[in-house]
Amino acid sequence: MLDRNSQIAAVNAMDVANFDGVAADLKEIALLPDDVEKLYVMHAEAIDSHLNTPEARGAGALFVLCRKHLVLGATSLFRLYSAQMFRETRAAVEAAGIARVIQIDPHSFKVFREDDGSEAASKLARATFTSKLLFPFSILHLKLLFDFYDIASRLSHTNGLTFSRHLGRDGVSGKTTFNYQDIQKGNYARDLPHQLLWLCLAHVAILISSDVTFSGINADLQKFNQARANVYERIMRFKAVHERRFPDAGPA
Repeated sequence: MLDRNSQIAAVNAMDVANFDGVAADLKEIALLPDDVEKLYVMHAEAIDSHLNTPEARGAGALFVLCRKHLVLGATSLFRLYSAQMFRETRAAVEAAGIARVIQIDPHSFKVFREDDGSEAASKLARATFTSKLLFPFSILHLKLLFDFYDIASRLSHTNGLTFSRHLGRDGVSGKTTFNYQDIQKGNYARDLPHQLLWLCLAHVAILISSDVTFSGINADLQKFNQARANVYERIMRFKAVHERRFPDAGPA
């Protein structure tokens, strides 16, 4: 059992309170990640019986991984950790890019399958799965994925911007304070909806890229495609309203 003065327990208590408060504050927008998560489920149910090769099954498993990153990313954001959300999203987009490559290139699939974490295997995987290979600009859906990958990379690495987001000011002493959470209370109304909508759009882009990744699979995707279009339209309606209110919200 943790000590009653445990900092870890204190942060966990803050996380629980923040999660409930953020979900309430976001109102209908808070429901969007669940809508996107259901799209992953629909897609998996439609294609699973058609994944007849090791490469296809590997690609399908990576889309399950993307779903996991969506859930953890949304959970992080509800707890006011945007950098953690961007890390999860970067990993999801990377997984989607790898899924396509291992489907079409036997050598890349072998590299992926044999990457056991050893130094030599990891070095080969890094050299193989470059962003240029994963997100070729000649394919529109994959160029879109790169844009999300680039933003997520910049906002998840340690730099001046991501560090400064943890800094605040004590209202009594005026001293600079450090916060575990990186979304400031004064910016909730602007940043929380903006970043949650960005997260959802990133995963819709991943699900759109599945059209390329699984193009050779003869599955009935009509219901999935309609549901995906409906969710996208909902996200864009919320995005348009939010951008009219906060035109300076930025890319993410």
